[in-house]
Amino acid sequence: MAEPYVEQVEYLDVLTKIGKKIGKKIGGSKPRHVPSFLGDVHRDGDYHKAVNVWIFTESTQELLLQKRADCKDSWPGLWDISSAGHISAGDSSLITAQ
Repeated sequence: MAEPYVEQVEYLDVLTKIGKKIGKKIGGSKPRHVPSFLGDVHRDGDYHKAVNVWIFTESTQELLLQKRADCKDSWPGLWDISSAGHISAGDSSLITAQ
């Protein structure tokens, strides 16, 4: 028997222009059953934290890039940095990057 679908909601800290935390909202996690889902922070244009991880191979002088999925709400199908993601409410950039 298949396990029931459980929607995972991602909460993000909402920030002022200078980075002061002023609340939290639903982030950009996309429920599998809603192909055009746009999280509240993206829909509303709120400031929120994200982390970027760049992978560079010194021996070959190569930078690893990824192609964004066609279903992404921003920049679908384009080349992007090695890895990136939202920082969940209350988490640090280091924890998220790991």
